[in-house]
Amino acid sequence: MKKVCGPVKLHTMRVVRTYTGGKLLDQMQGIAPATDGNRPEEWVASTITSRYADDPNTGLSVIDDAGSEGRYLRDLIAVDPAAYLGTDHVANFGESMGFLAKLIDSDKRLNIQTHPDNRKAREYFNSPFGKTEAWYIIDTRIIEDQDPYIYLGFKPGITKDNWIKWIKEQDIASLEASLHRIPVKKGDVFLVESGMPHAIGSGCFLAEIQEPTDYTFRVEKMMNGSVPYPEEVYHQGIGYEKMFECFHYDAYTLEELLTKTRIQPRVKSSSEGHVLLELLSARHTTRFSMDKLTVSGTCSLDPTDTFSTAVVLAGEGRLSHADSTIPVARSTELFLPVTMEPLQWESTGIEPLEVLVFYPPKG
Repeated sequence: MKKVCGPVKLHTMRVVRTYTGGKLLDQMQGIAPATDGNRPEEWVASTITSRYADDPNTGLSVIDDAGSEGRYLRDLIAVDPAAYLGTDHVANFGESMGFLAKLIDSDKRLNIQTHPDNRKAREYFNSPFGKTEAWYIIDTRIIEDQDPYIYLGFKPGITKDNWIKWIKEQDIASLEASLHRIPVKKGDVFLVESGMPHAIGSGCFLAEIQEPTDYTFRVEKMMNGSVPYPEEVYHQGIGYEKMFECFHYDAYTLEELLTKTRIQPRVKSSSEGHVLLELLSARHTTRFSMDKLTVSGTCSLDPTDTFSTAVVLAGEGRLSHADSTIPVARSTELFLPVTMEPLQWESTGIEPLEVLVFYPPKG
């Protein structure tokens, strides 16, 4: 396999899910006609496979390069993990990136759910990772007169006993009323720690960065009016009693919840040609971090001691590194290995180049 030391361009990887959406993803990726369907997620620079997919390689990103065409990013990294991910990262996490980034476009509310924390993930799945996640709202749309929203966190007064009772009775109205319904807008950032109940509402087009697992506990037996899925889809094979133990039954007022979960972005660096906005950092969690880079002209970003992945949200331009240059445009996905050379970004379109950049956990 051809070994590269600079940025790696990747093909897109759409993934089938148990909910529907994807029209805005189609538009972003130049797919016409743009429609909602059963592939509402794009997995960005992924080395993770999807659970329950017919193809065991579903979810794995493929390199978009004549010298490596058809090869998985995971296999490229395995050639020399330390060179691509960094020696410190490999010492802590091996060949795993330690995170997964997705683009999610929902036209229906997702199932109310939670994910195991690290302790429960080790106990029930023999996994070093749970699934804390964070969301950046890329865009929104109104569907069936519903403004975009999310459900997040238990309201005061909700107990484990009544939560389990409503799940067993499939009292959906009570389950929804147990959680805070929060309107969202473009640019919002939320940190959703493992164990917290949540659901992405209709009309949300967002980037999600998460720990690299696909363990999801669902509490509703019907999805989009369809027949129930196999039981394992809900409790992930561990049974309902253990699933109930994976919820964190902390309750919050709305003000307390927003203080805990809503992140205020801040500027990391800027020049005449760029603004680098910190969306999420080690100030909020050690599990991952996320930036948004806006380039209106040119900029040079100093090398870092870590790798990252990236997706272009808008604009077009070029990314140069050492002696190589990659053309980039809306929906371009990149794996950015550890490097000692700066990355040179240039916007060549009418609108600024907008790039989301995702970073791994701290050791």
